[in-house]
Amino acid sequence: MAVSKLPARWLRAFSNRTYLPALLALAVVCAAGFYAEQQNATIHHQSERARVQQEAGMLKSRLEGQVNGDYQRLRGLAAMLATEPDMQQARFSRMAAQVLEGKTAIRHIAAAPGLVVSLVYPVKGNEPVIGLDYNQNAAQRAAAHRVRDSGDMVLAGPVNLVQGGSGFIYRLPIFTGSGTDRQFWGILSAVVATGTLYTETGIHGNKGGLEIALTGQDGTGPSGRQFFGVPDMLTGDPVLLDINLPVGSWKLAARPRGGWQSIPGNLWKLRLGLLAAAALVVFPTFLAGRLSAARQTVIGQLRRREAELEAVSRRLEIAVKTSRVGIWECDTVSQKVSWDSRMHELYCLPVQHGPPEGAEWMAMLHPGDRDRVAKALQSAERDKTHFASDFRIVLEDGTFKHIRALASPFTDAQGRDWMIGVNWNVSEDVHLREELIRANQTLSERNSELKHGKRALEDAHAELQKQQAELHRLSLVAKHASDSIILTDAERQILWVNEAFTRVTGYAASEAIGRTPSELLDGPDTDLGVIREMNRHKDLGIRYHNEVLTYTKSGEEAWFDTNIVPVTREDGTVDLIIGIERDITHSKLRERELAEAKVAAEQADRAKTEFLANMSHEIRTPMNGIIGMADLLADAELSLDEQQNVETIRSSAQALLKIINDILDLSRLEAGKFSITEEDFDLRDCIGSAAGLFRPKALEKGLSLQVSYADGLPERLHGDDGRLRQILVNLIGNAVKFTPQGRIDVRVSHADGNPCRLIAEVEDSGIGISDSQARHIFDRFTQADAATTKEFGGTGLGLTISSMLAKRMGGSISVKSDPGQGSCFRLELQMSPARQAPSPAAEFLLDTAPQIRPCKVLLAEDNQTNRLLIRKFLRGQPVELAEAGNGRAAVDMFKEQQPDIILMDMSMPELDGIAATREIRNLPFPQPVIIALTANAFSSDRQACLDAGMDHFLAKPVKKAVLLHTLASFLTDTAALETQPRARA
Repeated sequence: MAVSKLPARWLRAFSNRTYLPALLALAVVCAAGFYAEQQNATIHHQSERARVQQEAGMLKSRLEGQVNGDYQRLRGLAAMLATEPDMQQARFSRMAAQVLEGKTAIRHIAAAPGLVVSLVYPVKGNEPVIGLDYNQNAAQRAAAHRVRDSGDMVLAGPVNLVQGGSGFIYRLPIFTGSGTDRQFWGILSAVVATGTLYTETGIHGNKGGLEIALTGQDGTGPSGRQFFGVPDMLTGDPVLLDINLPVGSWKLAARPRGGWQSIPGNLWKLRLGLLAAAALVVFPTFLAGRLSAARQTVIGQLRRREAELEAVSRRLEIAVKTSRVGIWECDTVSQKVSWDSRMHELYCLPVQHGPPEGAEWMAMLHPGDRDRVAKALQSAERDKTHFASDFRIVLEDGTFKHIRALASPFTDAQGRDWMIGVNWNVSEDVHLREELIRANQTLSERNSELKHGKRALEDAHAELQKQQAELHRLSLVAKHASDSIILTDAERQILWVNEAFTRVTGYAASEAIGRTPSELLDGPDTDLGVIREMNRHKDLGIRYHNEVLTYTKSGEEAWFDTNIVPVTREDGTVDLIIGIERDITHSKLRERELAEAKVAAEQADRAKTEFLANMSHEIRTPMNGIIGMADLLADAELSLDEQQNVETIRSSAQALLKIINDILDLSRLEAGKFSITEEDFDLRDCIGSAAGLFRPKALEKGLSLQVSYADGLPERLHGDDGRLRQILVNLIGNAVKFTPQGRIDVRVSHADGNPCRLIAEVEDSGIGISDSQARHIFDRFTQADAATTKEFGGTGLGLTISSMLAKRMGGSISVKSDPGQGSCFRLELQMSPARQAPSPAAEFLLDTAPQIRPCKVLLAEDNQTNRLLIRKFLRGQPVELAEAGNGRAAVDMFKEQQPDIILMDMSMPELDGIAATREIRNLPFPQPVIIALTANAFSSDRQACLDAGMDHFLAKPVKKAVLLHTLASFLTDTAALETQPRARA
C-alpha cells in the first residue's frame, strides 16, 4: 500500500537502472559514514590505549632497569661480604662507594651480621642505624626473617626509615661457606629513596599526562596492596603491565590524566569530511549513471581483461607474500619512488602516507650504516650496476630491524632509467648469528671460569692450612694473654679459663670450670644492675662492655674492664660466650686520687679568691682614708715643706695601691676571670696619655722621652684601649725607672700588609739585662737581680701582667737587651678597624670638682674614717648629708628621709649593701639613685651590685673629683629617672 502511494515518476525513476548506482551510492555513503564514525571512535580508543601502553611500557622498562641494575650491584657487594665475613667499616665503605658509582637510586647500604646492623655507608647521617637489631625491631623483623628463611632477595617497601623519610629496602641473604659448611652470615640491606626512584624513572612528573598506580607492595604482584597512585585507578579500565622484579613483581596501572575520552576530538571534522565525500561521490555517480548504458559493452571487455590481470596479480601477490619480500622501484632521474604494501609493513609506515622521500628514507637508516649504504646506492645508479647491501633501520619506537636489499637497473619503453629492487627482514638471521657468537663466548668464559675455579680451590686449600696455623697461634695467644679470658656455655657455666684468670683472681682452672663467673667473683659491693644487664646481653647474644667491681679468691676488691662476646649458632641461639677481662684496679685507684686532688685544688682556689677579696677590702678601706685625706691636704694652703710631705704620702699610697692592683690583676688572669672590653678609641690619644704620665718624672731625671708614629697608622682602632694603656704604662714606667741618663724612644708602627697589627717598641739607654735574665724577665715576682730590687724597688709583677694581657689580646711581648747598653721591649697586638666614625663628645675633666645642685644624700658606711672622708669631700656643696653605720640603719633612714642619692658600702654589719639595696628597691617609695662604694675590686662584685639594683659602682679609694662628677651626672638626669619606674631586684 505504501509503495502504491508513491508518485508514478518516482517509481519510473527506481525502475530505470540509470539512477540505481546513484541511489546505491547514497545508501553506501550513509552506511560508510556510520561505520566510519564507529571505526573512528574505535581507532581513537585504541590509539589512546596504544599511546598509554607505549608510555607505560617506557616507565616499566625504566623501573625494571633501575631495580634490576641496583640488584646486580648489591649482589656483587653481597658476594664480597660472603668471601670476607670479617670485613671492617673502612673496607666496607670503599666497596660500597664503588658499588654506588654511576647512575643508581640507592641512598644507603647497611650490612647486618647476625641481623644486627654494624656496617653502614655512608656513615655520616646514618649513626642512628648502627646497632639496629632486626630481631628487636617489630617493623622490620618479619621481612628480615623472611630473607633469612627463604634464602632469596626481598624487596620491601615502601617503608618508613629510621633515618627519616620512606623508601624501598633491598634485603639480600648472605651465606658463608658452601655445602655442609654453608651458614647464614646476615643480610645486606640497601635503601632506595622512593622520591629518588620515582623521579629517576619518570613516575614523578611524567610528561605523558598519565595517571599512574603501583600495586604489589613487597613484590607480591597483582594480589598485593597498592602503594602508589590514585586509589580508584583499577576501577577505570587502566592499561596493566607487570613489572618483573628479581623476586616477585609489581603491577603498573596507567590511564590518561582525567580518564578515557569518550568522544573523539575529530568527530565533527569527520562528519564534515564524510558529507563532502558523499557529495563528491553521489553527484558524479548520478551523472555517470546516465552514461552507464552506453558503456556496458566497453565495461564487459574491461571486466574480462581485469579478470585476467587480477588472476596474474593475485598469483604475483601470493608469491610476494609467501616470500615476505617488499618490492620497490625508483626513477633514477626524478628520484620518484614507489613501494608496495609489504615495504610499508617492513618499515612500519602507513600505506596512505606513501613511500618516504630519499632524505627521509636515509634518516631512517642506522647512523652506523647510513654513509655506506648511500655510497653503494649512488654507485649502482651512476654505473647502472646491481645493488646489494645489508643495513639496519631505526623505527619510531627506537627498535632496530636488519634489512637485506637487492636491486637491478632497467630501462623502460620511454627510455627512462629505473632501479627495481626488493627488501626483506633478516633480523632473525642476525639475532641467530649473534646468539651463536655469544654462545661461543659463554663457552670460552666457562672454560676460563673452570680454570680460575681450579686455581681458587688450590688457593683455598693453602688458605685453609694458613688459617689452621693461625688458629694454633691464636690459641697460644689466648692461653698466655695478659688479659683474663673466660669461655662459658649458654648456661653461663665456665668451660675454660686462661692462665691470666688464675693469676688475677687466684682461682685455678679446676676450681673455676663448671661454676658461673658470678659464683666466683661477685661480692657485697658488686653492682647487681650491671650483672643483670650483662646476663641479659648474654641471653640475647649481644656484645656487652662495662667496668665491674669483683672480688678475688682472697677477698680483695678488683676492678675489671669486661668485654662479653656471645657466639651464636645458625638459628640465632647462643652457643658459647667469650669473656675478656682486664684488671683496671690501679687505674680506678688513680682516678679516685685524681678526683680527690681536683676537689682539694678547687677548694684551695676558692680559698685563694676569698683571701684576695678580703685582702683587697681590708687594705683598700684604710687606703681610701689615707689617699682621700692626702688629697684634701694637697688642696689646702701648705708650706713648701708640708706640700712635699703630702706628695710623699700620696705617691707612697699610690705605689702601695699599684702593688695591690697588680696582685689582683695577676689573680684574675690566672683564674681566667680577667675581662677584655673592646670599643673604638683614638690610638694617638691612648699612647700619648700613657707617655704623658711619665714626662714629669723623665724631665726630673733629665731624660728625653719621645713618641713617634709610622706612616699609614689608622687614627682609630677597635680594641681594649684600657689594657693597651696599662701595658704601655708598665713598659714606659720601667724604662723611666731603670734609665739613669740618656733617652727613651717610643716607636709605634704596624705589621706589613696589616695596619691593624699594632707594633709598639719602647727602647731606653738604661742599665740593660743579660740573656739569662731576659729569659725569666716575664716570670712573676722576678727582677733582674736582688741589687736591682733594692735600688729601684718594685714587685716584679708588672711585666708578668703585661705579658699575660698581651697574650689574652692576641699578641706578645719580647725583649732585646745588652747589659749597660739599654733594652728594647717590643709589643705586638692584633686590633680591629674602628666600627663607627668618631663623634664629638664633651671633655670630662676630673682635675676640677663641679658644683652640684641641692639634694639629699644618705651615706651607708660602717667605717668612721671613710664617713669622715666623704663628709669632707661634700663640704662646701649644697648637700644635706645623713649617715648610717650599717645596712639595717640605712633602710630605716631611707624610709624616714627618702634621700635623692644613697652612697652604699657593700660590706657592713647586720645587713650588707647588696641586701639593703634589694629591700629598698622593694619598698613602695620613690626610688633613689644608689651608688656602690666598695673596696672589693673584682668584676663579679661590680656585677653583683648592678644585679641587686644599684645604679653605679665606685671602687675605693674614691677620688673627690670622681665622686662629685658622678653625683652631678646623676642629679642632671633626675627628671628622667623620676618619669621612668626603676626595676626592682
